[in-house]
Parts: sequence; structure tokens; C-alpha cells
Amino acid sequence: MAYNNRTHSHVVVTGGAGFIGSHIAEALLKSGCRVTVLDNLHTGKEENIPQGADFINIDLGANPHIKGINCDAVFHLAGQSSGEVSFDDPEYDLRSHVLSTFYMLRWCKEHGVSRFLYSSSMSVYGDPDTLPISEGHPYKPKTFYAAGKAGAEAYINLYSRLGINTTVFRLFSVYGPGQNLDNKMQGMLSIYLSYMLEGRPVIVKGSSTRYRDFISVDDIVAAWLHAYENPVSFGKTYNLGTGIKTTVGELLSELKDAFNLPEYPIVFAQNTAGDQFGTVADISLIKRELNWYPATDLKTGIAQMVNWAKGLK
Repeated sequence: MAYNNRTHSHVVVTGGAGFIGSHIAEALLKSGCRVTVLDNLHTGKEENIPQGADFINIDLGANPHIKGINCDAVFHLAGQSSGEVSFDDPEYDLRSHVLSTFYMLRWCKEHGVSRFLYSSSMSVYGDPDTLPISEGHPYKPKTFYAAGKAGAEAYINLYSRLGINTTVFRLFSVYGPGQNLDNKMQGMLSIYLSYMLEGRPVIVKGSSTRYRDFISVDDIVAAWLHAYENPVSFGKTYNLGTGIKTTVGELLSELKDAFNLPEYPIVFAQNTAGDQFGTVADISLIKRELNWYPATDLKTGIAQMVNWAKGLK
């Protein structure tokens, strides 16, 4: 994907050692930006940070003193990434989402950084009243993670009124090469894939009729970079999904096809605490305003991810 040359632009990517953040940091570098990654490596890995990016190991939820950075924009993706894990340490989850976002917004205001893009989540909607879910659907968080994302959005909306050009993306179920296959508590597709890669029965927490909206990380990156310098996106919140419903059963079938395994053992277990039964994004707003459309269908995306994962063995 080609983007405009941004040779003179300096972007801070928080959470740039994580799955999505590292993909965005790499794309920014390729587009000509200078990139500085801020990450505490709580779940991210230093080897994920793309070559050419500057790196500062820092905990953004602990009222950090960020010095020596003069940037044009902040892409804020740092934060604890699992709804299930958020029940283990709700206070850390609060710091990693709400406090880190507040501190970064305040830092931007104090240092004249006028552009701020944020990675929120489909989880803020909880179990929706109607489908597909539009951006106007009320918050109904079911986890501390989702509540943290909703709280962070509130501060972003406040700072938008205080003069920062913000954009919020509510990400649906993101997958792709580079996802952490060791983490069995985040990323439905990557969890199932990891079990199959290990030759172990796939453990499914909940019903096979549950459903998600799966979106390739490449499509996420394209949306963020399209929005970066587009004033239409200032002060806006967008769903980032495909608008396509995929059940757990359908996902497992696609994975079995990708591994060329007509049959594979599946074990059903108890639901994860706070798990959403089903979500599908209404993406009409971002299509209309940013002319963005998802380009990777699930079958193709799974094949790419399986090939990448097999290459790790």
C-alpha cells in the first residue's frame, strides 16, 4: 500500500512493540515518517519494533515524564489488550487505558501536538441491541477492558473540544501475521490457530454460534494512514471492521481448510468472563467519509496468517 511521502513528519506510536502498533509503525516508516515507539514491553516485544524506529521503554500509565520529543502526531495504541485478563488486575487495566490516554493527551496539549489517533475497541458496545452496530450505539461494557476504552474515549472527546485534532477507531477482531500466538487470552483467530499449529485440540470458550467481524491488520493500517492527514476525520469516531458476520463454527471450518485438515478435535469449554456473544460493524461512516474499504477477505487473510505461522516452526 503506497501513501503520500511524509519525510518531514515525526509520529509517536505508543504500543509500537505490540501486534497492531508495530505494523502501523512500519507503515509510517515506509511512508517517510520518522517514528518513535513508546512501550513498556508488558505484552509487546522489543523485536517487534521495526528497524529504523526510535524506542523509549516507558510506562505511560504511571504519569511519565516524556522529554526530548518534538513530534507532529501521536498514534496511541498502548494498553492492556485482553478483556479476560482485565479481570485479573482492574487497576492496571485502568492505568493502561484511561490514565495513559489522559497523560498523553495532556502532554500533547502542553507540547503543541495537534494530532492524536486512538485505538479503541468493539468491546465498548457490549452485547448490541441491533446489528450491524453503528458508532451511535450506546456504551455497554462487559469487562474492565471495555470500560477503560470507553473512559479513554471520553477524555479524547474532551480534548477534541480543547483543540486537539483527534480520531478514534473502534477496532473489531483484528488478525494477521505478527500476532502473538503465545497469548491464549486475546485474539480468537490467533488462539485457535495456535492450538492447531501445536497439534492440540482447539479449546473453544463458549458456543460455536457466537460470531465476530474479523478484519486484517493490513486493512487496519490502511485506515489509520488514510485518516492521519485527512481533516474530515478530525473529531470523529469510526468502526473498523468488515461488516461481515463470521460464526465461531465458520471460523473453525476456514482454519481447517487452511491446514488441509477436514477433521480436527474441538473441545468446548465455559464462556470467558465478559465475553460478547456477537458483534458486526456498520462501516458505512468510514466508507463514506474516508473512502476506505476493507481489501482482504477472511479466507485469503487466514491463508496468509497460516503460512506466516508455519514459517515460525
